[in-house]
Amino acid sequence: MQMRRGLILLIAVISILAFNSVFGNNASGKSDMQKLVNFHRMNSKHKANYIKQRTAQTESWEKNKIPKNFRIPVELQSYRGNNSARYYGLYNPDHKTGVGYVPSNLVQHYEEEAWAAYQDLGADAPSLSIILAQQFTESSFNPWASGDNNMSQGLPQLYRKTAQYLYKKDKETWKQFFYFDKYGKHHFRSVRAMIKFPFVFLPEVKQYDFEHKFEGIRRYNGAGESAVKYAEKIIKRSLFYEELFAQYNEIPLDTTGFKQNLFGIINLTLMSRGEHPIHPDFMDELLSNVIAQYQSGYVRNTYAKHCVIPVYENEPILASQKSDFIIPTDGQDYYLIIEDGRLLYTYFNDSEVVMQTISHEKNKEYYLYYNENKKKVKVNNLRKVGNRQIYSNVKPGDKVFIPPGTVLYSPDSNLAVRIN
Repeated sequence: MQMRRGLILLIAVISILAFNSVFGNNASGKSDMQKLVNFHRMNSKHKANYIKQRTAQTESWEKNKIPKNFRIPVELQSYRGNNSARYYGLYNPDHKTGVGYVPSNLVQHYEEEAWAAYQDLGADAPSLSIILAQQFTESSFNPWASGDNNMSQGLPQLYRKTAQYLYKKDKETWKQFFYFDKYGKHHFRSVRAMIKFPFVFLPEVKQYDFEHKFEGIRRYNGAGESAVKYAEKIIKRSLFYEELFAQYNEIPLDTTGFKQNLFGIINLTLMSRGEHPIHPDFMDELLSNVIAQYQSGYVRNTYAKHCVIPVYENEPILASQKSDFIIPTDGQDYYLIIEDGRLLYTYFNDSEVVMQTISHEKNKEYYLYYNENKKKVKVNNLRKVGNRQIYSNVKPGDKVFIPPGTVLYSPDSNLAVRIN
């Protein structure tokens, strides 16, 4: 028995040493994981998988000599396994825009490809912030995303006609990234290929055919409303990423190279879908307007409110801190996004209101319960609970439907309420 205990102790010590060798003596794996936006939702299996992801990432830093300013801060990441498409958004009510936390299973690829492109092209390489903004806008970091009636595929949402054009012009280059099946549909060869694609697509296309194929950039005086909204979204999100990165890596933004890459990827995306590009003068105007909204140039301190929300679907409503908030009876569906550090009960004045809310048919995945003999007993009637402590299975990040007319208690901080 004593030998067995000694063996268990030895295994534990080896595990701790291995754990520390990966993350260093000053930052344990646990402290790294605790910085992930969805740490509170991770189980033991997730944590073990994240350690493997983080190990590969830190080894890549050393192997590829990736400098700090090309590393995505762990504070801007969310844990995700390889078979998940879930994502988390960071919404800034001051700028009325949001970006996605970078899924941990994609972080290493983004870092390596951004650094490789910079080594090859220097300041002319597409900015990491621009690529992240574009791929989050296109696919919400979902590698299996399919749009435009199945015409656009993957993280960058490569349009089929663009894929056909690229194969016609230079099949040897682009066959490394995607292929066509017997039905003529295009498919990326891997997730890594999706991430590498824009880092090659932008400079390659501009290099060999930009002046001719895309001469329309100089001809057109503008584009449709949808193209302008798309451009504004990419500009805002890329600047937001730059702003967030600057909080951890204080390196000034190269505005010349940044603007050139930004404008290029916006117009190339528009033209790949058969839409007119935006004239450079108008694009400059759009950029100036967005910067004016940021009030103090490209980089400023952010006081961001984060929540789990598909930021491009609907803008959150921010409830006042000074008064109770009544859910409108306007025929729309309203959802409360449970914030980090908050419990469901803290949003309501009355336990009966909590019961009515959680019992609504649109909240069928949620329930109230109490513990008895180490088992959860679901609550269907508050009167039968007695003096027992009641809990809910609602966690931070969950979306809870709030029936019309319900009163939300005056919050300690802003509430994000989504209109569906």
